[in-house]
Amino acid sequence: MTEVHLFIIWSKGIYQKARILKDLSDKFIICSVYNVAWSKQMFSNNLSRFYGENLPKNSKKEKHCGTDTFCCVIVKDSDPKYDIRNTNKGLRLVNSNIFDSKKKYRSWTNGNKIHATDNIEETKLQLALLFSKDYNDYLNHQLYNKKEIDYKEDIAGSKGWKNFNELFDILNLTCNYVVLRNFENLDEQLNSKHPDVDLLTDDLNLIIDVLNASKTKVKKYRVQYSVLVSGKKINFDLRHVGDNYYDKKWQYDILSKKNMHQKNFFVPDNTDLLYSLMYHALIHKPSISEDYFSQFLILSKKLNFNLNYNDMTNIKLLDNLLEYMNKNNYDIVEPNDISVFFNDSLIKKRIFVTSSLKRLRHMNYIYFRSFTKRIVMKIFKKFRFD
Repeated sequence: MTEVHLFIIWSKGIYQKARILKDLSDKFIICSVYNVAWSKQMFSNNLSRFYGENLPKNSKKEKHCGTDTFCCVIVKDSDPKYDIRNTNKGLRLVNSNIFDSKKKYRSWTNGNKIHATDNIEETKLQLALLFSKDYNDYLNHQLYNKKEIDYKEDIAGSKGWKNFNELFDILNLTCNYVVLRNFENLDEQLNSKHPDVDLLTDDLNLIIDVLNASKTKVKKYRVQYSVLVSGKKINFDLRHVGDNYYDKKWQYDILSKKNMHQKNFFVPDNTDLLYSLMYHALIHKPSISEDYFSQFLILSKKLNFNLNYNDMTNIKLLDNLLEYMNKNNYDIVEPNDISVFFNDSLIKKRIFVTSSLKRLRHMNYIYFRSFTKRIVMKIFKKFRFD
């Protein structure tokens, strides 16, 4: 089975470029050769996102590799072989043809001035980040260039995203995710006072790097990140498998059954959408807003088991939700993010549940802060008008 991989000759190893290109052409089919120049001010951020590491400006890696124009060679391996090799991340199963060539070229350049992808998934990610290219286009002979290409672009999204279309084009090539809800009019978030997008993924660190997202809160348990889209900071709540926002098994199922929305991003299928919305409205909210009721009615109609307005009570909806969850062996779980409301008073009407001490302390703090604020405002108004 043929595979596509890429090699990078960083600027401080570029003196061996001709020798490396000759050796690569003897072993593989060379698809494209890019001479890439990243902007100096974005180099460290590009390098961090490319490697999935926190590499500050003037890091050892940056100084070792160099910040001038580097060469990226995209190759096709027609006879890939996989074997165990000792990598920087320990023993791993890698394409040994690629890995052993990288090791040889590193010996030629006296250090780690050569990068190469170890597997297909890494290639898909780095082709998308570097050139906004689809791995399959190289695999299917659609992207071949005989001449070297001068390329003066930073990594995708380095200065923000032009729009949601550009953002999701890259996300679709690199990450396993769904937009959990409120996606029918996603572009309206760009004009909202409090823009917010809710994603679920199975790799939190990867999606943070791809989005070029920055955390908005200091607290470790908060999962809100800011992403620049169309010149506006959009808040992304990044939920991930194992964070107890939903049952872990359910999170995997939502991702495995996802559908492509007509606007080119992934969403839950209608069954998961209905019940995850129901769960969110009942478990993560102190009360259900009217707009959720209409969504429940519409989705249930699509699934041919029409709910009606008589079913729109908390306890009837909870019974409906629990029936579905029991059938699929899903549990109600307390979110690790203690800023998310956990409606244990409603849950206790059907099953036994207790909130964690950490959450109780947080809720007591929120209540005390709110109570103190009200008292201060009353005192302020009294002295203001007396």
